[in-house]
Amino acid sequence: MASYHRVLQVFGRSTDEKSVECDYDIHPWDILINGERWAGKIRLIGFVDVFFVICYSGVSRFEHGILIHKDDEAIRNTLTAAGISDADKEIGLKVVNKEKAKLQDGAEPKKYFQFEKERDGLDYRITSLGHPIGLKTTYPKSSLQKYEIKVRKGKDQMMKRRIRRGVTQHDLFDMMHDAIRLGVITHAELIGTVLGRTVGGSMLEDMTGKYLDALGGGKGSKNQALSADRI
Repeated sequence: MASYHRVLQVFGRSTDEKSVECDYDIHPWDILINGERWAGKIRLIGFVDVFFVICYSGVSRFEHGILIHKDDEAIRNTLTAAGISDADKEIGLKVVNKEKAKLQDGAEPKKYFQFEKERDGLDYRITSLGHPIGLKTTYPKSSLQKYEIKVRKGKDQMMKRRIRRGVTQHDLFDMMHDAIRLGVITHAELIGTVLGRTVGGSMLEDMTGKYLDALGGGKGSKNQALSADRI
């Protein structure tokens, strides 16, 4: 069997990408996949929009693994492409914003991704859409399923933070950081786009201003000022 790095390449991913949020070995006793504990070495590799749970042997020999979607738009598009109109009935994946999604005016798109942190506990619980992975580039509709992943937070603060970023959806602050870090948009475009959608004097505007101030090296930040060039 090929290296798990080769499997990641099939999905256009690499552990060398800027978009990698976490890349850690997880002890088999520290993770459950749909209530099951995998035997062997487990690698958790998280990106901005998806994360992979991979079982491997030796240095990097791929045994089996799964891809979990974090982005609700990607989940909706995947369900539509697979002809799944009722995810709850067909694969047990529930809509987490059912009431808001039902509203006629200003309805929110359906959201399926769910992240829960156990109060005073050691675990994160993620429920989302996913499928097994391998060297294939296409997968049958029947491979799509609901996954519930339960994982320990980590051994130290850095690991906890990276694992959380790897398995959760990114909020506005995270997305602003991602946009510049990954070179999705320019610094100037970020200012125009985000602040252009803001009502004057709102908390979002204040937060955005402080964030951009920090990025520009203000208030003693160690960051270098960013130009309008893509990075």
